[in-house]
Order: sequence, then C-alpha cells, then structure tokens
Amino acid sequence: MKKRILQCLSLILCAAMLAIPAAAAETADEEAPARLGPAAYWGTVTWMDEDTFLLDSGKEDGLGDAVVVHVGDAPYLDAVTGNTLNLETLEDGDAVYAWVGPAMALSLPPQSTASLIVGNIPADYAVPQYYEITSSTVTEESAVLHVAGSNDTITVPASAKLTPYLTKNIVTLADLRPGARILVWSDSKGTPEKVLVFAYGYRGYISVAEDGVVSVNGQSTTQKAKTTADGDTLLPIRAVAEALGMSVRWDAKQGAVVSYGDDMVKPAPLTTETLMTAMPGGAIAAVSSDGTTEEVYGTCVKEAGVTYVSRSALAQTLDLYLAD
Repeated sequence: MKKRILQCLSLILCAAMLAIPAAAAETADEEAPARLGPAAYWGTVTWMDEDTFLLDSGKEDGLGDAVVVHVGDAPYLDAVTGNTLNLETLEDGDAVYAWVGPAMALSLPPQSTASLIVGNIPADYAVPQYYEITSSTVTEESAVLHVAGSNDTITVPASAKLTPYLTKNIVTLADLRPGARILVWSDSKGTPEKVLVFAYGYRGYISVAEDGVVSVNGQSTTQKAKTTADGDTLLPIRAVAEALGMSVRWDAKQGAVVSYGDDMVKPAPLTTETLMTAMPGGAIAAVSSDGTTEEVYGTCVKEAGVTYVSRSALAQTLDLYLAD
C-alpha cells in the first residue's frame, strides 16, 4: 500500500538535485532524457529529530548544498564493507552519503526520504555508488546496465562479487534486472568489482517496444500494446497477468478480475486473492490483501474480446516495474 500511495502522489521535483557521476560508465551513443533516480547528497549530519537530519555539504553558494533527510526504513551501511550499521551510532558532525528521492518537497532546504545512507567513510575513499537499474542486457560474460538518472551504461563483469542484502540467497548477473537497486564498488579503473543487490521490490517488470510488442520479465507476449489518441499506452491485461503466473477472469459487474495464481507466494493474512479489477469504460481498482480497494487513474477498453488498461495503472495495481 505504501508503494501505491507513493506512486499516486504528484510530487514536485526539486531542481536542486545533484548529479553524481556514475562509476564505471560508458557514454551511450544516443542521448535521451534519463529517468529520474535517487539523488546522491553528501555532507555532515545535524539531527533534527529521531527520524530526520540535515545533511550539509558546507558550501556557501550554489544549489544543492543542503537537504533535509527523512530516514524512514533506509539502510545505513558501512562505505567499505557494506555491512549494516546501527543508526543510533550516527552522530552530529558525522559525514555520510545519502541517496534520496527522486521526489523532493519544494522547500528551503529541500527535503526527501532516504533510500540509502552510507557512513564510516575513510578519507579520500571512493564511495560506492547506488543505482536503480532501468534496463539490462545479460550474457555469461557481463551485465550491461542502464540506470536511472544517467544516460550512461555500467558494465558489471562476471568476475565481480555479487552479494545479496540481508539474505543468504545466491545472486547472479541475471538478478541485475530492471527495477533492482544495487550498490557498486569499483576498482581504480572504474570497473565494478563488488555489487550489493537489494531485495527486489516488484512482482516483475514490463516493457513495450516501438512496434508495440509487450515483454514481461524479458519475454515477449502474444498480444501487442495499443496507443490512444492522446498518447496513452494500453496493455492487454490477460497477456501480462498470465505471463506473471496470475489468473484472469471476467465478471459482469467488475470487468477483468486479476487474482493470485496457484503457484504465487501470497502474503499472510490474506482475505481476498483478487489483485485488481478493471471495467472497460469504468473504474480500475487495486485490491489489497485485506480486501480494501483503491481506485487507480487510467483508461480501460475492450476490443475484439481483449481488455486493455493503461500501462501505468497496470504497473501500479500489480506492483510491476516499467522498464526502459
């Protein structure tokens, strides 16, 4: 529910976000506007309350010199080892890097919620960089990643050490998929040598090619997307949902009803197995595990027996990442 609320909010993006150069990056041939990602800030900490601190770089001019950071449940990690640190040990005057946003409240100084905080930074140390992957090409030799907030690519070689955050799961280059967030340490040549992979926050990822082909987790579906007169991209509900292992049925009152599939992991307690409903020409609704519904903005149409829904609405209701 928290993710859905954040996706629904229309937040003002602060123009003062700093652009931190990507490590181990190679400039892409075609420059296109990059998707906004977490913005990196550094400086010294001054606590304002138990969950909020001011991060000030000490600059006296220019934008982006200070930001109010709401910690929330952001990890606090050691810059060298990547181990978890106790936030209670972070004191006024300590230097940290914090990745926040990309949504920021327009205030002076700007404020946002942290995604990650890195501390215990040695002098003259190359701080690891935090990325959100927007697309990836994985082979046996490497994973070439496009990341939010940059038009550059990052190439992670198969020799890099990949470690999961807070689990003992085995992670491989294949886990560097769209929507994943990673912390990357690079060698003196800028080549990633260690990657911390955070838990994947989505049920999967979807993308739409220029010819309308819809892919789910990198695999093409049998039906193409449609584009409305006002430019909204509509996806076939059944094709996407079934590719994710979900079940789809038609209800005369609710329209298309998407539910958990038999092999899907379900939260507990669970009062309903319905995930979303979409009525052509009517409402689109996300359904929580406790049975509460939340109407989602978007378009739903039915053509030739196929029900389509706005790409953004489908991603929001089914917890999917919109890959580039």
